Amino acid sequence: MRDRSVVLELCAIGLAALVFVATFQVRPPYLDFALAAAAVALIVFSAARSRRLWELERSVDPTGARGAWKAALVFTGAALIVLAGAAVLAARAAGAPAAERFANWHMLVAAALYLPWALLQQYIFMFYWFGRWLRLVPLPVAVALTAVAFAAVHFPRWPVMAVTLVAGGVWALIYYRWRSLVPLAVSHALLGTALHYWVFGNDLIERWLPLLERWLP
Repeated sequence: MRDRSVVLELCAIGLAALVFVATFQVRPPYLDFALAAAAVALIVFSAARSRRLWELERSVDPTGARGAWKAALVFTGAALIVLAGAAVLAARAAGAPAAERFANWHMLVAAALYLPWALLQQYIFMFYWFGRWLRLVPLPVAVALTAVAFAAVHFPRWPVMAVTLVAGGVWALIYYRWRSLVPLAVSHALLGTALHYWVFGNDLIERWLPLLERWLP
């Protein structure tokens, strides 16, 4: 399998991503859904090629998913402690009690609802994007490029970009060693909802309900 084809593929994706970001303020919302659906369809259809590329990497740990779960849970636990500290500081700055942010049971529902979307993102960036960069550059560079791409899709939400830059790098290292997406998706869903509920004080369920009402008959 020629690396040149990987280069051309990544260049095309990079160009499309630049156009996507540069025009996000002038595109109608429905076009975002159409472009995202088209991109996901292309990535899913190339799953066999992605699998062959990953088979060229000899980095799989024999513990498999069990090792991935352990590593993901350790990272998620440490990250939740950091986010909890940031939440206390944010609540204090807003003059509101931090306990309200931690006690909102909507967070668990939001995390469960967010899990499929988190799994899709991990599939795109780890299984597809990361695997291709490993054919072209050393592991540290591929990890960095994957983390930057993960952060870039959250533009222009700078705090979210900062968090996903760090998390994306850790998730890439975990996937490189254990090749398991579900533990990463669970970590992604928990940290994403904790960031919104604890640090930002946003109730995702309350934000999502009006959108659902628009779509449901």
